[in-house]
Amino acid sequence: MSVSQRVWNCISRIPSKMDRTVKYVFVSGGQVIELSLIDKRDGKDIVCAPTQTSCRLGCRFCHLSGLDLPVKNLDAASLSATVRHVVDAEGLLTRDKPNPVLLVSFMGCGEPLLNLDGTLAAASAMRAEYGRDYRTVRFAVASLIPKLSAMREFTDRVRSAGLAVKFHWSLHTPDDGLRRELMPAARPIGPSLELVKRFVSLTGNAAEVHYALMMDVNDRDRDAEALIGLLAGTGISVKFLRYNEKEGAGLQQSSRVGHFRSALAGAGIENEYYEPPGADIGSSCGQFLLDYYERFAPPPGE
Repeated sequence: MSVSQRVWNCISRIPSKMDRTVKYVFVSGGQVIELSLIDKRDGKDIVCAPTQTSCRLGCRFCHLSGLDLPVKNLDAASLSATVRHVVDAEGLLTRDKPNPVLLVSFMGCGEPLLNLDGTLAAASAMRAEYGRDYRTVRFAVASLIPKLSAMREFTDRVRSAGLAVKFHWSLHTPDDGLRRELMPAARPIGPSLELVKRFVSLTGNAAEVHYALMMDVNDRDRDAEALIGLLAGTGISVKFLRYNEKEGAGLQQSSRVGHFRSALAGAGIENEYYEPPGADIGSSCGQFLLDYYERFAPPPGE
């Protein structure tokens, strides 16, 4: 079911005290969605947007798991309108910057492969809308690949539309058994990897693996060796994420980031370490919506 023909009213603008991230909170019909502007001072305007009103895929490390929030797909009009609000409110089109780039990152909340129509239609609409103001308009999605058929369709539609989309595969462990425990909705690793490689080959776009290192869970020497065995020679890079600890999940941040990065670099696998921004305002990985639905109040009215 899609959330369509709605007007999403912005009710809050929340700046981070830790970095330059700004979160925007929108409400419609008693439901909340949140977007953020990420400013890394690298010449890109980055807007992080949701594709669904929440997520119930049950990833053990996600802060939204267990909250049982209503999950509906956002249509292209809703996605485009809320991104436009952030762009206008922050005056992004009036900022003087050389070679401007707009990156809309569909990673805020939800699983984009379960909302292909809304996500891809919004990307096409935003490319047309901002193509004159930005030298480059590109997109990113993060997915655990809940359906192999959806990944095939995603690839074919991105290729057909000629969209510049980077695919971020939420892997987090090279072990299928552990991955099922951590991410019960994810499909098996082998077939998923083949589809990620197919995406790169057919679209010409890049892909990378997301990997949040967790102490004594996925940060052992054998995990590094298995990860290298899985990705060596594929051209797929790795982004190690700082794990935002969730109370009661029994998972902790790992201190072995340096070891993993060195091991992968030694095997010729490009990698980086990323600290998701806006952690203090609930604008980081797996934290969107948490302030409203858990810390502050039930869903607000209008």
